[in-house]
Amino acid sequence: MGYELLYRAGDTDVAEFDCGKLASSQVMMNSFMEIGFDGLVGSNLAFINITEDFILDDSLTPMFETQTVLEILEHIKPSQKVIEGIKRLKKRGYKIALDDFKSSPEYEPLLLLADFVKIDVIGLTTVEIVDEIKNLKNYDVKIIAEKVETPEMYSFCKELEFNFFQGFHFCKPQLVKHKSVPSNKLVVVNLLKQLNDPDFKFSEIEKALAQDARLTFKLLRYVNSAAFSLRKEIDSIKEALVLVGGETIKKWTTLILMMQLTEGKPQALLVTALVRARMCELLEEDSGHSNGQMFTVGLLSLIDALMDMPLVDLLDDLTLSTSVKLALLDHDGENGELLLNVINYEQGKWSDLVESGVDAKAYFACYMDAVKWADATIESLQ
Repeated sequence: MGYELLYRAGDTDVAEFDCGKLASSQVMMNSFMEIGFDGLVGSNLAFINITEDFILDDSLTPMFETQTVLEILEHIKPSQKVIEGIKRLKKRGYKIALDDFKSSPEYEPLLLLADFVKIDVIGLTTVEIVDEIKNLKNYDVKIIAEKVETPEMYSFCKELEFNFFQGFHFCKPQLVKHKSVPSNKLVVVNLLKQLNDPDFKFSEIEKALAQDARLTFKLLRYVNSAAFSLRKEIDSIKEALVLVGGETIKKWTTLILMMQLTEGKPQALLVTALVRARMCELLEEDSGHSNGQMFTVGLLSLIDALMDMPLVDLLDDLTLSTSVKLALLDHDGENGELLLNVINYEQGKWSDLVESGVDAKAYFACYMDAVKWADATIESLQ
């Protein structure tokens, strides 16, 4: 019915931290801002340990109130301020759990506010566990047996009518890793997302590009280059849209954004991405049923290497059609098959190409054209 989200430093599965407040903050930031709440718990509850600071200061508490269970750690004393703080949190929609609970008269006010009580079944004797269950049956709480590590312990807890169970008997903690996108690259990814949104209005492109003056400069310089053979200089994005066309601007803006991602990366990565993009585009045109997607498919086929992040995570952040995403992830569909053939050609996997029945002359011509185009494009963009 839920997951407990725990702080772990580095690759260890052991809790190692000097400051509980910092650990809780890190869990919240990673869960809600970096990895994504939906990806971690879906529609289930998320149990998060909090220190007294989070109870007393409303501004520290996380989002997703209706799905979050705040675990009150056992060392937190039920002072009047703490009780008032928990009441405020309950009013906002949070559920409350008492962690590692042991009955004591002073904790009566917390029991009256709690939704869940967690009993450490390893830390107590059998008699103590039975006594705790009898006492808690007098309160409107759900009782969770935690640290259930064997089938025998599970059977014992089930007989005592615990409501929920947690422990290694069911599943060991899974370490969730996530690499953050640097802020400057995040702007680029957001722009790529906007450009690939079918509802994106090109009238908004100037405002989007204003987030990075260098992008605007590079786009205008490229539009004014020999590649477009325009009769007059263009000095605004709006003018470029009229003269060059929205789809072309979209393609070249995407290209320039990709250039931003290559900073600090080997230029060969960008060259390969450009060759793939152009070769995919040319082969798609030759096929006679072009849908205009293959340039994007080829260009984005190396974005995971440029960003040092899994492709599936990056595609979650981009508004692309299902066919494009499947082509990139699984080489599925016509787009995916064409991309795979281009990659096989690039890597010299001739036997795979023979089996695919490709037109060798067409692939050779498109590849040579793509290499020349990529060289000229990089030169003009730099």
